[in-house]
Amino acid sequence: MVLLISLFSLNLVLIGCEKPEQVIFSCERDGNGEYVTRVKNGGRTQDLIQWRRTDFVKAGFPPQRRCNEVTPRLQEAYDNGSLKNLTWGYSEADNLKQYKSLCTTTGKDCHTLILTLLEADDADKELKEFSAVLNGDASLAYQNSFCAVNNYRLSCPIDIFRVFNQNK
Repeated sequence: MVLLISLFSLNLVLIGCEKPEQVIFSCERDGNGEYVTRVKNGGRTQDLIQWRRTDFVKAGFPPQRRCNEVTPRLQEAYDNGSLKNLTWGYSEADNLKQYKSLCTTTGKDCHTLILTLLEADDADKELKEFSAVLNGDASLAYQNSFCAVNNYRLSCPIDIFRVFNQNK
């Protein structure tokens, strides 16, 4: 009986010492020279976002800059625990102008800014597409049935670990 209690206690200690899975986001260039956000977990690496959209260039945000700015925001959201649900809202810039944005949410408001959208963008459509990419299946973008209206705004759940299961 003492041995059983000791083994149970040791198991609890070992479980308590386990580190959560470390996820690292990085902005890199792929084999074609295009900018891509990659996500790494242990020894596994997956391309997550290919930065090809060029309609932000006039505003001073070519693919390289968007990759370099959005990738650390994804890391921040993952690290602070908010990369579980995405929504859209308006973020404020230094000039106090508000921009339509995708952001994490822990309720009804934006928590961590992920990326800004063009004012002409359909925010619900962009949210569904981006959340499908983060969940590892961009082909589900238009049929993303996991998204739901929450507090009068569309919200989509994110499970970044699904990215690593897409090629199994």
